[in-house]
Amino acid sequence: MHPVSALTFGIFLAGYITARWDLVTWLYELAFFAWEHGVITRALKGFAILTIVFFLVLIPVERIAAREAELVGFTACSRYSFGSDCSQHPRPLEGGISAREQLRRRGSF
Repeated sequence: MHPVSALTFGIFLAGYITARWDLVTWLYELAFFAWEHGVITRALKGFAILTIVFFLVLIPVERIAAREAELVGFTACSRYSFGSDCSQHPRPLEGGISAREQLRRRGSF
């Protein structure tokens, strides 16, 4: 290896190590700052609140929407596809009864 390139490589390596050490030091200080000011606790509380809202609100709304969509018999094919005939691929019925009747028999309606 040429002496100039070895010196250049050594300077680069020293600068790289210094920059990495500085970054690690800053991250270490930032972690202590966040812990002392309750950032982690607040983040965990926010995560817990959002999780509770998801389970109490969004999942029941999704289930209600799915049930209503099944009752109406709406299919994305019938409304949003261009040039295809959804009557060629009807949804199969259980024993020849309608979706509304299936839900009524299950006690969901």
